[in-house]
Amino acid sequence: MPNGRHRQPSRTRIALRSPLGFTAAALVLIAALTVAVPAAVRYAGCGETRYLRIAAALSIAPVLQQAADRFNEGGREYSGVCVFAQAAEVPPHRVMTEVSGGPTGRSEIAPDVWVPESSAWVELARVSASGARTIDPDPRSLASTPVVIAAPEDTEGLPDPGAASWEMLRPGERPGGARPLVMVDPNRGAAGMAAMHAVRRGLGSGDDADTAMTDFVRDAQPDTAFGEVDPAAVYPVPAGPAPLAVLPERAVIDYNGDSPATPLRALYPREGTLSLDYPFVSTSDDPAMRSAAEDLWSILRTDPYRERLRAMGFREPDGTASAPLQSARGIRAERPETHGELTGDALLSSVEDWNRLSMPSRSLVLADVSRYMRAGLDGQDTTRLAVTRRAAQLGLSLFPDNTELGLWLLSSDYGDSGREEVEGLARLGAADRGNGTTRREELQDIAEGIESRGGEPRLYDNILAAHETVSASYREDRINSVIVLTAGRDGGSSDISADELVAALQDSFDPERPVTLFIIAFGDQTDREELADIAAATSGTLSVADDPDEIGDIFLSSISRRLCVPDCGR
Repeated sequence: MPNGRHRQPSRTRIALRSPLGFTAAALVLIAALTVAVPAAVRYAGCGETRYLRIAAALSIAPVLQQAADRFNEGGREYSGVCVFAQAAEVPPHRVMTEVSGGPTGRSEIAPDVWVPESSAWVELARVSASGARTIDPDPRSLASTPVVIAAPEDTEGLPDPGAASWEMLRPGERPGGARPLVMVDPNRGAAGMAAMHAVRRGLGSGDDADTAMTDFVRDAQPDTAFGEVDPAAVYPVPAGPAPLAVLPERAVIDYNGDSPATPLRALYPREGTLSLDYPFVSTSDDPAMRSAAEDLWSILRTDPYRERLRAMGFREPDGTASAPLQSARGIRAERPETHGELTGDALLSSVEDWNRLSMPSRSLVLADVSRYMRAGLDGQDTTRLAVTRRAAQLGLSLFPDNTELGLWLLSSDYGDSGREEVEGLARLGAADRGNGTTRREELQDIAEGIESRGGEPRLYDNILAAHETVSASYREDRINSVIVLTAGRDGGSSDISADELVAALQDSFDPERPVTLFIIAFGDQTDREELADIAAATSGTLSVADDPDEIGDIFLSSISRRLCVPDCGR
């Protein structure tokens, strides 16, 4: 019997499907790089005029723009080709898509020189064939700044700057009690990648580690606007505890230099941190453009431009703090412990973990309301239905507004199908019924009023029907699943057997469009082995709950399952 596991999705394609691969890259680059033709072109008498297109990260772009002006003053000519430089601020994730041949393909407006914030972007771009062919494997660094954990100076319990740990990013470990964590989306900024990598490295692997990683991702507040967190937009906060933030050190220097109401202190994790090295990358295979890029590099290494970088809060490429940094408020001038581990597979894993855990959910919930749900939960003064009701209400409180949720109630008393399709798949935050009530509020009211209908559950038939329904309307931008809340017994009420259901799920399961089955069964389960096989056919899980207080952990554990789909074991 075929099991439907045709092939594992390419890691490169996963990365390029994520927000790293926005097809808007071409439009942004056109707008940024199509500037007025320098007046000198009209008089140069060149047989051919070309433009050295320079894309730079936001924080270093002003220096590149000044260097481009200096380049143009020289009337550069290479083998009969006159070259003028044009520099613009372009987020690294968008350039990465262009130079690596992402969804927009290799276009005519891709840059000839690229200065991202970190060589991590170069590593990611070189995963593709086109990136490996054109991008320098060992680019030179213009400047550096370490990624730090920033906290308000008056935060209680702050460690010494050099004694901090990445562990303090995790919920429950933050100094001064519960407080938010702000970081850039790892798809858009290397500082976010560094945080994800460090937290995962500290947690290790296994189910418990995946659950803790899920808790971290769901708790973090990502900044996705520009690829760099602006501390002035974070501090001070109007109410509640001030957050920790994962920032480049130079952002702390720049922010503190304006004498803010909430000055920050930079903390340097003792396990080591990522140094943002601002690599100067030539991405063109044209000899004239490569020669022009070399001349631009030479300009950038002259004293005026190096001094400008130091004045902006950057360190030397080797991490040494220049004189202006020695007295900067909130930082430690000593060169911090850094590492070069965020490359290759580690980089892709960090981004993929974030995308899988932060991607919105799309789940069809099946709630068993058959006669079996009237039974008491073992050793407790409550029924299985009461715990199901509680689980449904808790699940609704855990999922954000952009979650798409639907609800079926299962009982043979509903007719031949054995179900009532109460709500179709729709966003919880949607208020599209004309009465101002959100879908979440409607489902909460339904969950509070769920009663046992009696009859048989038709469990196996409806699991298959639900899986087919979600698969048929699969959405690439969401985690698609079926969640079953049940007493765990079919009782022979379905037209198909457990073995036939497993075979059907294995045959239809597509690893590139996975719809995962999560079964939460309440009380002692005589059919535990059958239910486990059914869930495993889709890389899902069976969770048996004897204690109502376990429900929250079960939901969190099921979300963490995203990290191994479609190749999860039991």
